[in-house]
Amino acid sequence: MIRPAKRVSSTLPPRGPADPALGGISLVFPVHNESFIIEQTLRNYIAELTDRVPDLEVVVAEDGSTDDTKIVLERLEHELPIRLFMSDERKGYQRAVIDAIAHATKPWIFVVDSDYQFAAIDFWRLEPLRKDADIILGVKTPRRDPFHRVFLSWGYNVLMKAVFRVPYIDMDTGFRLIRKSVADEISPEIRHMSFFTAEFVIRAHYAGYRIIQVPVRHYARKIGSTTIFFMSQLVVICFKQFAGMLRLRGEFRSRGIHQPPSKHS
Repeated sequence: MIRPAKRVSSTLPPRGPADPALGGISLVFPVHNESFIIEQTLRNYIAELTDRVPDLEVVVAEDGSTDDTKIVLERLEHELPIRLFMSDERKGYQRAVIDAIAHATKPWIFVVDSDYQFAAIDFWRLEPLRKDADIILGVKTPRRDPFHRVFLSWGYNVLMKAVFRVPYIDMDTGFRLIRKSVADEISPEIRHMSFFTAEFVIRAHYAGYRIIQVPVRHYARKIGSTTIFFMSQLVVICFKQFAGMLRLRGEFRSRGIHQPPSKHS
């Protein structure tokens, strides 16, 4: 099932409780150099979900931060109900997300970028759809990023839709609810693209899993180096992502996969 995202409803969603019959949820945060915001992120999400999700665990996977993120997390480990995993070396976003997912133990995984660009309450826009989906994508509506990032993401998504014939409009979203069994099957195969969600969604789509898109609010990143990184490395990023698309398409062709399953058409 595919539900196109249009605009975020002005009416706030009912705040739970989550349906216990659908299984517990692992709230997973990949973290890198987020000392300025990670405490606010964790406290807000834990406050929103703890009493409303019957079987919840919070997994924090730190990825070789060079600021004070590790110090903040070590303190929070004694104050909040989190399972903390830290790395001495930087793995990169894709590998960090895959490893973070591996630490999750519940039937569903709610993977959220840790820089608080998504409101915790918008989890409830995704949660009721678990009964109808295997993957639920929170689509940034509208996207509150610098122009060059919005343009890059738009072009990237348009190109992927053309190359792989998929209908999704925000394949690099950092707000996604995924069935654990699907994550366990698909994640080990991811190897071509730098952005975890995009390759994950494409592979899951071609495997026939049910994917739903839901509009959620998006907030601008408060501080950090994301803008500088993208401006200075834009050409390299574009080249790597395009090369990754070609490798993934080549893999599909070598395996005799030429079109998505008919259920998605």
